[in-house]
Amino acid sequence: MRLSLKALNYFLKAVEHGSLASAAKELNVVPSAVSAAIDQVEEEFDLKLLIRYPSRGIQPTATGQRLLGKIKRLIEEYESLLIEGGDLKSALTGTLRVGYYAPVAPAFMPTIVAPLLKENKGVSFKFVECNNETAQLGLLSGEFDVILFVAENVKPGISYETLLQPKAYVLTSATSDLASQAVVSMQNLKNEPLVLLDLPVIGEYYNSLFEAAGIEPNIVATASTTEMVRSLVGAGIGSSILNMKPLNEVSYAGSSLIAVPIEPEVKSLKLVLGYVDEKLRRLVQAFVDECRQYFGSSKAREIVVEA
Repeated sequence: MRLSLKALNYFLKAVEHGSLASAAKELNVVPSAVSAAIDQVEEEFDLKLLIRYPSRGIQPTATGQRLLGKIKRLIEEYESLLIEGGDLKSALTGTLRVGYYAPVAPAFMPTIVAPLLKENKGVSFKFVECNNETAQLGLLSGEFDVILFVAENVKPGISYETLLQPKAYVLTSATSDLASQAVVSMQNLKNEPLVLLDLPVIGEYYNSLFEAAGIEPNIVATASTTEMVRSLVGAGIGSSILNMKPLNEVSYAGSSLIAVPIEPEVKSLKLVLGYVDEKLRRLVQAFVDECRQYFGSSKAREIVVEA
């Protein structure tokens, strides 16, 4: 049998009061509960720790006296832990670790966290860009407090809420024939050179679009970052299919880019916010609230393409 902290606390109170009745009164339990706790402690250690006098209460033995200090320190550490845990849950302080699988997160993340940093001097953020699998594993292992990711193959134990479900669009250079069109269809891409993101989940997503359209894509280049895709597209190497967009229409290389809606609409991706516990500490909850506010506002429409 392993000792509970409750039994050790009852034992400690009995010694401090020198009386089962007085200890029971403070603990708001019956004296027999305190007596049973003492029996449990002595049974676990297989030692005589207290002497019980019929008229003079109780007194620790020499062995009991030696253990008493350690038991007291253990109870104090436990109480300190509860206090610190309560402070951690209620205080808007500390570092929030955010894992994200959202290539255009730099377009919206500063807007979300700026108010939290401005109004709370004890807050800091750690952002880690990762793939969908790594983000989820990091959340479950405790590496991240919260994650932004695509709602595909969500792992058990992760709670999530949808932030955005952006429609797919075609990104092309300003000099492309597609740039002058109000909308394009998947069939318009049948012979178009394509530059695509090469990332987990996204690859499967592209395949589903091409399969549904019944076309064999002409992929001339792939890249693992959105900005490389945008720069390649801007250079006229080909067009791409993306879901969210930065707030500017210029690539890193300085080329002009045009976002053209796809009609009829095709399958979209779902950007979600993930966490592991409904009882979120205050800093996590504050970040979640800021995300909800941003994606529920007109600002979020700036990173999607509408027909």
